[in-house]
Amino acid sequence: MKEDIYPYDAQLYDRSFLNCYQRQAVVKLAERVPDLHLLFYTCLISVDEISEHMFRRNLPKYDFRGEVFAPDVLARIGITRKDEPFDTYADAKPALLDAVANQGYAIPWIDVFYLPHTPEYYKEHVVHTVTLTDYDPGTGQWSLLDDNRASVLCRYSYPEAVIAAAYDNNKLRRLSWFPTSEYDAGQARRGAIDAFAGRVEQYKDSHALLTGVSDLLASPWFEPRRAFSLLYDTFSLFEGSRTCLREYLARQPGYAAAVPATADVAQRCRDIRNQLMIGRATGRVDQAWLTSACLELAGADDDLVSRLGQGPDGE
Repeated sequence: MKEDIYPYDAQLYDRSFLNCYQRQAVVKLAERVPDLHLLFYTCLISVDEISEHMFRRNLPKYDFRGEVFAPDVLARIGITRKDEPFDTYADAKPALLDAVANQGYAIPWIDVFYLPHTPEYYKEHVVHTVTLTDYDPGTGQWSLLDDNRASVLCRYSYPEAVIAAAYDNNKLRRLSWFPTSEYDAGQARRGAIDAFAGRVEQYKDSHALLTGVSDLLASPWFEPRRAFSLLYDTFSLFEGSRTCLREYLARQPGYAAAVPATADVAQRCRDIRNQLMIGRATGRVDQAWLTSACLELAGADDDLVSRLGQGPDGE
């Protein structure tokens, strides 16, 4: 069956850095908020922060939040985040219909076990989000957006009973939406510029993971495939953060010279991820290449941050 792919920037709004909930929200918000890219100044995130999350705290990749949805960051461009629990689909339905009518979408938390397009259908219970975009009271059908098996957002349509089952049998029953309002575009841009300058000034990164990757792979505490998997997710987050940061920089006067450097860091992460994908499958990587690539990535990222520290146009 031919898939109905939703039109969006699939390279920017992928799941390298943004989890399913964040990605679905920003895809819909981008259709309503012209300055959405101002959220992404928050994506100057260090390897230290990511490795703290992945290795020291041992948390899943999708739980890395960042500050993209911080209330003050959203408020600058007229966005408010609403996130409310409802015990049952029947309880949530009025809010779902209201959000779809007023915002164009609603994001319920569901269990993919009940959705036929997912690989987990009737096999595995996994907490997830989908984006409901339309309800037809005549047919009782919901239209929604969700990932296909290649993690590309596609349109699907299901009877209300399917959505109700996916919601009611989920262990996290919540509904999210993001009301938008007017805002001062000039003030929003100036606020983001000032906040980003403060972020750059305070930014620190030891790059200890990058310079010590060979020691990590030699550690008896990590089975090789487990280490490769954790590193893969770490570089995914780092690559995605720099891709989002590039979107912010590309739209700011004076940062044109930093855009290729940001893209270069993201590409280096992508190359390392490709090597780690082999490692996850085989249990082995070219450690000499990986060690060298990580050291070169640390140097490239240091150069980028130094360039950003000079301010717009190297001021």
